Amino acid sequence: MTSTKRVKKKRLKEDQLVTVTVKASQFVQQYFTQVVAGIVVLVVAVGAVLVTSYVRKNAARDSDKEFALAMSQYNMRDLATAATSFTRIADKYGSQNAGEVSRYFLGKTLLAQGKPEDALQAFDQYISKAGNGAPFAAAAVIGKASCMEALHNYLGAADVLERLSQSLDPEDPRYLEVLYEAGRNYEKAGSKDKASELYGVVAAKATGPLKDRVTVSLSLLR
Repeated sequence: MTSTKRVKKKRLKEDQLVTVTVKASQFVQQYFTQVVAGIVVLVVAVGAVLVTSYVRKNAARDSDKEFALAMSQYNMRDLATAATSFTRIADKYGSQNAGEVSRYFLGKTLLAQGKPEDALQAFDQYISKAGNGAPFAAAAVIGKASCMEALHNYLGAADVLERLSQSLDPEDPRYLEVLYEAGRNYEKAGSKDKASELYGVVAAKATGPLKDRVTVSLSLLR
């Protein structure tokens, strides 16, 4: 009787050991599968980051080369070819620095070609995409005003320039020139009082050729 109980207890312990071993094996296998899956996901993610970085570096290098060529065309006054090049760079590398700056130079190129409507669109795109802190932000606004003046929208050009002057440091060399151009467009729009007001500000601070120009403008206005 005692011997039978011992055998049953021994079998019970063996059964429990088998059960624990099987569960442990299943846990290890499941955990191992999850770890392997996690490693695979990590490797794929790292690989994607590296590939993206590589593509961006290549894109930046290629866009810089194409931009340098377009600038060469612009400086040589091959305006038609330069406009095509700047358009391609802006479309192809819009998120790269060269792509953004190309929109500004496209505006300058089109304006030099006598296409103020197209140039205005290019300047507006540069301003909207690059933002106020962009290196050519103020220059693009001045270009936009030039387009508006060429289209005989003198009041619009004057307003754009006056608002630009308000964002410039009074010590900025462009400040007085922008104010003068705003006054000149107000004068062309028939707003002589506003033109006289801005001319007066310029006359009080300007020196050199600008002083001479604004003095003549004031004398003719009166």
